[in-house]
Amino acid sequence: MKKTLIIMLLLLISSMTMAQLSPGAEGVRKKMAEYARSEGMITNYEGDALTIRRDTLDYAVVFGGENPVYIEIRLYDLNISDKNPESIAKTANYINLHRSAVKASILPINQTLRLSVESFVNDAQSVINTLKKNMDILAEAWLISRLKYDEFVENQPFASLRIPFEVYSADIANVDINDVILTDIGSDIMSSDTQFINTSLAMIVYEEGEYQIGIKFITPDGKVSKAEDDGSPYSFVSTIKMTQQQTSYITGGWGSQNPGTWGPGNYRIEYYYKDKPFYIKRFEIK
Repeated sequence: MKKTLIIMLLLLISSMTMAQLSPGAEGVRKKMAEYARSEGMITNYEGDALTIRRDTLDYAVVFGGENPVYIEIRLYDLNISDKNPESIAKTANYINLHRSAVKASILPINQTLRLSVESFVNDAQSVINTLKKNMDILAEAWLISRLKYDEFVENQPFASLRIPFEVYSADIANVDINDVILTDIGSDIMSSDTQFINTSLAMIVYEEGEYQIGIKFITPDGKVSKAEDDGSPYSFVSTIKMTQQQTSYITGGWGSQNPGTWGPGNYRIEYYYKDKPFYIKRFEIK
């Protein structure tokens, strides 16, 4: 019986390998790979799938159907073969409850947490927009899963952990040296108008206190924007006094008072507490 099951499994794998993508799905995969490479990401074809590396994270994209084309973007993390199965299960449940767009599951073969987002696309532009949006969603879910896994392993409330707060959203503002807003929040930021890029973090504070937040402004070429003679890994460090009554905090801006400080492109801001990342905000300057 065991031998029969093994043979059936091999036949199933073989049939999956031989399956070919529809012309529409193949076109979507090609378009996605071209865009990813143009943005400096590393791509590779794995059978009928596409793998993409962005910001040290490895995504796998699978395709199916025709007009519209089904795509599922997957992110694998937290191999727990030598860790805590109960904590990884709690982490998956937390993601499923609090991030409705993301499906978290545990692969039984190697006990790995898999995060995935499903979508349908109809045209070339929707392929690019869907990829950008879903990769951002998965990157945020990845950060949250790491934080929650630590919490469950240590069996402590979040307030006593290394990160005593949780960010649930961030707004980008283009301001002048006096923090006067130059571009309405949520509006397109034009390169010619840019001076200082400031952020406002909406968060839940679990433990009141004064905290130092390390902030990295990552430019489109992947470099940290900071003073040339600064040995710190961060663009700057912001000291913020947090209370449970206040839910929004300004981190401070980075740039200069010369209009046109920031060139066009896709940027991201990484936030750290005690050198532990806790949030990523991506934005585009046009």
